[in-house]
Amino acid sequence: MKPIQLHFSTTPSDKLANPCLAACDIDASSDIRLLVHGGAWDIPLVLQEAHARGVRDAWQAAMAAWRNGSDGLGVVLAALEVLERDPTFDAGRGSFLNECGEVELDAGIMEGEHLRAGAVAGIRNFLHPSRIAFDVMEKTNHAFLIGAGAEQFALKCGHESLPAEELVDPREREVFARWLAAGKPDAKVFFAAPVNQSVRSGPEPEKRGTVGVVVALRNRAEGGRWCLFAGTSTGGTPGKMQGRVGDVPVIGAGVYADNEGAAVSCTGWGEGLLRIAAGQRISAAVKAGMPLSNAVNETLADLWRRMDGRAGIIAVDGSGNMAAAFSTPYMAFAGPAGVALHLQRSGGCDTVRRQDP
Repeated sequence: MKPIQLHFSTTPSDKLANPCLAACDIDASSDIRLLVHGGAWDIPLVLQEAHARGVRDAWQAAMAAWRNGSDGLGVVLAALEVLERDPTFDAGRGSFLNECGEVELDAGIMEGEHLRAGAVAGIRNFLHPSRIAFDVMEKTNHAFLIGAGAEQFALKCGHESLPAEELVDPREREVFARWLAAGKPDAKVFFAAPVNQSVRSGPEPEKRGTVGVVVALRNRAEGGRWCLFAGTSTGGTPGKMQGRVGDVPVIGAGVYADNEGAAVSCTGWGEGLLRIAAGQRISAAVKAGMPLSNAVNETLADLWRRMDGRAGIIAVDGSGNMAAAFSTPYMAFAGPAGVALHLQRSGGCDTVRRQDP
């Protein structure tokens, strides 16, 4: 059987006419396709090893869950929970602080067979918003809970409420103070503005990345068809208004899964991804016959062309094809053995970190 190929686009979305694609053979007999991302932005050298380790650990945890019999949603949650515990990322512990100096978390999760979904937004004092989003899907007739209502629901489901400071990385207090001193700049600039890559310590590395997972599992009992799953989790943007919600928990924007189309997880400028309904847009394009990599690239291109927005996307379709692309300087993501981790510079195929799981 001819191996399938996994394509990683590292070309800025304003230059997609001649995309630079790196390809790697994947075992076509495998019954799982799994990608994990840890955010898209200009990841400084001092944080690259932590990003590499974080997405690798999440990918390995998800694979272990699958080998131990977890279903697709269990695989998604296994990866997200690792990333939410890791203060390297903008999800769970270590998330950005809002304008009031608080951590507010959002997450969404979806399966592509029956289009079931669960999401939460603006919740405080809980480490794993992804798990609460899962409970919304499994234990209610609703798809989306926010704020105090979501927090009350989480307590009823047995989730532990933590002291607020347990979710705050001390460095985020410094970041918050610098954000105030800088005049409260708009979060959009964080996904494009370069950092000083020569700095290896000190206050410069101030950003974190939204995290996400896409999974496809082959059902050999039903003719080998693929079942799709996706999940995304975030602490939002630095200094966001209290109650602000971006793309991440919005079904069809930052997270989406449809067996007839694609499973998608997004990271980057949330307002832009929300406006173009990125996840559903990609899935619908695939359902209409567009190759997955083209659908992802065209979505990034439109975000750039119409709103000067930057983002990163991972996706898998109903044929088991996978794609990852970004228009930011870097994106951290983990995939199958041999391409387990890439921190790539957009505009070329320069892999600056690569580790096997």
